[in-house]
Amino acid sequence: MARTRTVRGKRRGYWWLLLVLAVPGVAWGAEFSAMMMVKDDSKVMPGKIYVHNGKMRQEFVDEQGQTITIVRPDLKVVWVILPLQRNYMEIPLTKKLPGQFIQIPPQAVGKRLVGQERVNGYDAEKYEVSVPVGRGLEKQTYWVAAKLGLPIKMECRERRFSLEYKSIREEKVPDRLFNLPPGLQKLDSIGGFADKVEE
Repeated sequence: MARTRTVRGKRRGYWWLLLVLAVPGVAWGAEFSAMMMVKDDSKVMPGKIYVHNGKMRQEFVDEQGQTITIVRPDLKVVWVILPLQRNYMEIPLTKKLPGQFIQIPPQAVGKRLVGQERVNGYDAEKYEVSVPVGRGLEKQTYWVAAKLGLPIKMECRERRFSLEYKSIREEKVPDRLFNLPPGLQKLDSIGGFADKVEE
């Protein structure tokens, strides 16, 4: 999470993209927009997510500007867009790459239902899992909204990390949000990130 990527000499954190690429899974029927709230220790990063029929668009803004990530399972690609630089990178969407939602990792062990709670307007089942990290196991908690068919909150107390969808609006999401804007220059990598993803 602390590693960085460089774009034209500027250092930019890409922990948000690693988050996207680390959580496989697709909820094909869901269609909604929501605010995303990522908390990483003392750092809080708000964003937006748009979901339609398996496609996803995430938007984050930091001190260096906006970053947009679009996942297109139908085209088997992930686009990482830097609007201010008018650049984008295309990454093949393979089984090693992800998904677009908070999702219980397939390698999780010891999954158990520990309760039911109301989270951000949705009845959710609360699950605790252990995820292999390095040589050990990391405990993570997920809240799964039955109506949406996917998790809307995850938390890892050990890392003081959490991610959740707030102000969820079940609404029609325009198809144009999942297309590349015109006039962008394609990059082979963003600070070597593509090489790291494809290892």
